[in-house]
Order: sequence, then structure tokens, then C-alpha cells
Amino acid sequence: NSVMLLLSTLLEFNSSNNSMQQFIKEIFQALGCFDFAAANKFLNRSPKSNFNVVPIFTILIKCEQSYTSLEYLKTKLFRKEDYLNTLYTEAINLVKNLSKLPPPTSVNNGDQLDVELLVDLCNTLQDFIQTRQSQIKISILTHFSNINAEEIVREIERVRNKTEEHRLSEKLGPLGVGVENELTILKYLFVARKAIVTFNFKNSTVFLYTARSKLSSWKEVCSQQVYPEKSSNRNEESTSAFSAFQSFFSSNSDKQLKNVKRGNISPNNMQWLGKFLSNLTARMTLYFMNVLLEKETVLGGDLKSLWKKIEVDHHDAIRNFRRKFGTSSSIALIYEVSNDVPFYPLGYVCDGVQYEKPTGLKSFPCIYCYPKDQPPENHMPNIISIMQDKDPKKITPFVRTAPIHFFDKKVGSAYYFVRIDDFVSLVVIFSEKHSVADSSTSEAIMTLANSLSGVDILTSLRD
Repeated sequence: NSVMLLLSTLLEFNSSNNSMQQFIKEIFQALGCFDFAAANKFLNRSPKSNFNVVPIFTILIKCEQSYTSLEYLKTKLFRKEDYLNTLYTEAINLVKNLSKLPPPTSVNNGDQLDVELLVDLCNTLQDFIQTRQSQIKISILTHFSNINAEEIVREIERVRNKTEEHRLSEKLGPLGVGVENELTILKYLFVARKAIVTFNFKNSTVFLYTARSKLSSWKEVCSQQVYPEKSSNRNEESTSAFSAFQSFFSSNSDKQLKNVKRGNISPNNMQWLGKFLSNLTARMTLYFMNVLLEKETVLGGDLKSLWKKIEVDHHDAIRNFRRKFGTSSSIALIYEVSNDVPFYPLGYVCDGVQYEKPTGLKSFPCIYCYPKDQPPENHMPNIISIMQDKDPKKITPFVRTAPIHFFDKKVGSAYYFVRIDDFVSLVVIFSEKHSVADSSTSEAIMTLANSLSGVDILTSLRD
């Protein structure tokens, strides 16, 4: 009888322990799929013996709802700026208190984790919460007016290395996978942004493709999860890395990354990554339009088919601007070559070719011009003068609110100038009128500059 009683007790313990483990696994699955309704249902039907764990997950659900909605970045009255960080701290304090509780003296009082698993759970939750707090800091850095991309990438790498060290994707399932993917995607978007800014065609395409593939695989992980109480509006579509490669420049793919099919709306943090990706893809397409158009033509396409695949058509926006504000105008993107970053006219060069830094007027190449047959060669002395004399601090649309205006009476031309990034400037040249700055023209030019520079996307985090 004593042997049977012992076996019965052990079976009860294993059953209880497995039940608790399953409960925690399903909570992590639901949180990883942004299914907060299901997560709350799990808590509501949780056994009373889980009373020490339930308060932690109650706060954690609230934290994750705010984090994934990006609500914490928006300024609101009667709310502390660091309220989400404070809420995560409250959760981590509960976890620390739970880890200090004495182990249960009996295994017959319900669903309890054994001591070893409880310690592991507490450590994992602390690692996860601290990672989220680091991600909050990264998001705040991301929407500053003067973005330091290198600092952001370094911080992302530091946090991502920590998540791998703590094995969050292994311990938290889709929730941990989401953390690692979000960090990885953001890293590749910022290094892609730097590659575009420095006119590096190869790195631009590789990094954008990697970011797109990671975003697609993250969606696929979420769509494959199976758990009780799963909400009917969860994303069920498959978005494989192969399909992402097929539709690298596909507008349909961009729309999927922004919004999945009706009823399956991704959370704001995932949507924002998709918007940032679309913005960079469009910017890269404009900067390297000549190279891409050449490849598109080989495949039987043309300029229209090239931009048809891009969600934000900068080239069409420029054409519309010219039709509206005067066909006497020409629009150009001028690159300013520096001593620190090599410049190649095509954005790449074959191995073994020795670099020779462009000099003179060639150190201010025109990487885009519309109309194509009206390059600003004769205007370059004026354009260079504007760059050096009127914009010595290289102020971008993150700070600048209106383009620089300059009218040259000798040649009868007016110039509107705004720097897009560290190296590229948008110049609009009028051969008539505009002896003084026109407000509607200036506003339209800033709209182009804001879209092209990505200021709209990055500042949308706080709007």
C-alpha cells in the first residue's frame, strides 16, 4: 500500500507539474502571437494554486499590449513618460519576490512547478523583461531628431547577443523568437539605411532582402502556432523566405508586411518595421534607378514595371510635382563625395579595381535627374555654393522645416535646396519665376524630402 501511495503521489506531481508547464507554454505562445485575448482567457481559467504566477502574467500582458502597440512612445497628458518601463519594473519585482518564496512543502495542493523549474521560469522572465526595457531605449533612440545609426546598431547588437546568451527563443517559444527577430530586423534596416546613404548598391540590396526575409519568417512562426483559445483573427497565411525573395520588390508583399488580409492585422511594432522596410526599398530604388532599370530592361521590363513593384513611387511623385509646379523645372539628387566613404558611380565596383576619389565637379555627381535629358551640369557652381555656404551644418528634414531658396539674377534661375541625408541633397531648379520663395512650392518640396529621407516613418513613432 505504501508503494502504491508513493507512485500515486509521484504521478499526481508529474501531472500537476506538466499542467503548469503547459499553462505557461500556452501563455508564451499567445503573447508571442500578440493574442492578448487568449492570454487573458488562460489567466481566467488558471487554477487558484497559481496565485503567485497569475499577477506576474497579468502585468506582463498589459506591458506587451502597450509595447507592441507602440503606445508608450506617444506623449499623453497625466501619464509618465517612462510609464511602460515602470510597469515592466513592477513585473520584474514580482518575479524576484516569487523566486524568494520558500518551496512548497507538499505536492498535493494543486498545480505547482517544482523548485528547479520555478527558478528557471523566474530567471527567464527577468531576462525577457530586461530585454524589453532595453528595446524601449532603442525605440526612443530611433525617433530622435538626430539619429545616430551606428549607436543604435551597437545597442541592438548588445541586446541581441544577450537574448542569444539567455536562449530566449528556446525558452519562450514564439515570444522569444519575436524578440530576436524584431532586434535583427531593426538592425538590418539601419545598416541598409547606411548602405543606401553611402551609395553602396550591393549592401543595400543584401541587407534589405535579409530584413524582408526575417520579417516574413517571423510572421510565419506566428501563423503556425496552435494553442487553446486561439483568436479567430490570428494570421494564418504563410509567408516563406522563398516567397519573400520572389517578391523582393513586390508591392503586394509590402502590403502584406504592412497589413495582412482582412481581420488579420499585425501589431503596430511589426507594421512599423514593414513601413520602414518599404520606405528604404523605395529610397534605394530612386538612388539606384539607373542600375535597376538596366537590369529591369534585360528582363523585358521598363521604368513603369520597375516602379510598379514599389509601394512608394518617388519617381512618380517627382513627375507629379513637375507637372503641378511648372515644366520649366528640373529635379536632381546630388551626391557629395567625402574623404571617408568611397564613391562609385554605379554603387559598386569589380574586385581589384583601385579606387580614385573623384575631384572637382566630379565630386558632386548627379545620381538622379528628372527630366533625364536636363542634367544640372551648368548649374553646378551655384548648387555647390548653396551646399557649402548656406548649409554648412548639413541640416536634414529631421530638423529643417523649409528648403533653402536662392535666386541668381545673372542666369535667371531659382534653386530650392534641401539635404536628404549626410551625402545626398534634393535640388529643384526653376528657369522662370521664383525670384522669391513660393510657400506652396516649398511645402511640396518638403513633402518630397520628408518622404524620401524617412523622417515621416521615424517620427511617426512618437506622433
